[in-house]
Amino acid sequence: MEQFYALVDQVSAAIWGGPMILLLLGTGLYFMIRLRLRPLRRLFPAFGELWAGRKGGAGSGDITPWQALSTALSGQVGTGNLAGVATAISLGGPGAIFWMWITALVGMAAAYAESSLAVRFRETHPDGHVHGGPMYYIKNGLGKKWGFLAVLFAAGTLFSAVATGNMIQSNSITQAMTEASAPFSESIPCQIAVGRTAVEVNGDFGNAYASACTVAAAAESGELVTVERMGETFELPAEAFTVMVANWVPGLILAILVFIVIIGGIKSIGSFAGKVVPFMAVVYLISAMFILALNLPALPGAFATIFTDAFTGSAAAGGFVGSSIMIALRFGVERGLFSNEAGQGSTAIAHAASKTDSPVRQGEIAMLGTFIDTIVICTMTALVILVVQGAYPNGAETVGFAWQSQLEASEVTTAVFRESTIPFGGILIAVCLTLFAFTTILGWSYYAEQALTYLVGDWATKPFRLMWVVMVFFGALQQVDFIWKFGGIANAAMAAPNLIAILLLSGVVIAYTKKADEEGQGSNPSSNDS
Repeated sequence: MEQFYALVDQVSAAIWGGPMILLLLGTGLYFMIRLRLRPLRRLFPAFGELWAGRKGGAGSGDITPWQALSTALSGQVGTGNLAGVATAISLGGPGAIFWMWITALVGMAAAYAESSLAVRFRETHPDGHVHGGPMYYIKNGLGKKWGFLAVLFAAGTLFSAVATGNMIQSNSITQAMTEASAPFSESIPCQIAVGRTAVEVNGDFGNAYASACTVAAAAESGELVTVERMGETFELPAEAFTVMVANWVPGLILAILVFIVIIGGIKSIGSFAGKVVPFMAVVYLISAMFILALNLPALPGAFATIFTDAFTGSAAAGGFVGSSIMIALRFGVERGLFSNEAGQGSTAIAHAASKTDSPVRQGEIAMLGTFIDTIVICTMTALVILVVQGAYPNGAETVGFAWQSQLEASEVTTAVFRESTIPFGGILIAVCLTLFAFTTILGWSYYAEQALTYLVGDWATKPFRLMWVVMVFFGALQQVDFIWKFGGIANAAMAAPNLIAILLLSGVVIAYTKKADEEGQGSNPSSNDS
């Protein structure tokens, strides 16, 4: 299994070592130039369009423009904003955040292009529901000869949905909830709890587990607890273990809650997301700003570290300066895409369901998702991680910053909030992460459902929803590092065909955007215009 994990890591590194970075940033930059900086020029008017779309808009569709963005944000604002940012800094250094910003800024142009195309080329099926997204603008915009690209995107969507939209999210929720349960270990029945400790195998630190009942019995008898990791056996005292709830418990609860929401389809998901997503984002931002206010003197240094490290790579792991810069660039762009999904094509599926007759207006609303997700929320997470100091485990020693420790993914963000002076910080971040990841699972269930029905027909809708719930539970039990590496490959498999498609359709995007500008923003071409 270790060899397989190594192979996955090598494939992910090869994909994100250059090809996907050039394609993603190049496409976004191309549209930014062709659209004459439209994402920046129309940023504030787009917020006005979003507010006007709270009650619905003219045209066919299943959900309001507000609910469409909320559904898209439910997919965007997830573990990428918490665990993904932590992973980017841990693996790529603080400079990775700079490249996440660049990815988001040019990504806003790509988000506009793909979401406006989704509205322009969507279909209404016999069941009355609207279907759209990259597979449909490839089919209806590029023609039959490009059908293979639509199939590749749909297959990539299923691949990405299982990894990044399902398993990573449920795994991160499980991590957060188990971490948050540690202070209450005495009240957790040992039958549904485990003991966790860090052990080293050939210089690699990682977690090993034992039954909570075994740890409790060893504490009473004074005997050692036997654990195994990577084929090595260790005998450790009971006090070396942290007791917490077993990961299958939050996994089971999560699977049940997901089933309750997704069984009602996009209208149920959109209604839920429209209420929960704005609330959870505001709660998280207020909490992060409170922590930053308490650490205000450290903020200038954090920004300086981000900009300096982006071009020197001094804090990133690995080799000479050029190598370190590439590491920061790779993880910044990769985790940036994982977080905001701009250019990946996923959010276009949600925006295609909007009740609107204007591809341009919905495209402008769509680009707000990228801005909110990365420029606002991810930045808050990064700054909190970089300014909060404490004593974080790193083998037999401790380090001052969580991103330099042995902690992984959401463990970093959870530990930082716990170390901050904000009351109940560990519990608060666990709740935020749970809400972020939960809504992401809901949004991505719709994306995957649309991809599957495109490939095999509408009959697969309900069986798929049941299978999605099973995968949520399965993801809660997996090894976190493997899932993150698997997710990078999955994102690329989805993004590549979509980026190629929107580049081929760039002339169409520029044409209807120019026409909308000539007619005035309030009288845009309908989705049926040619």
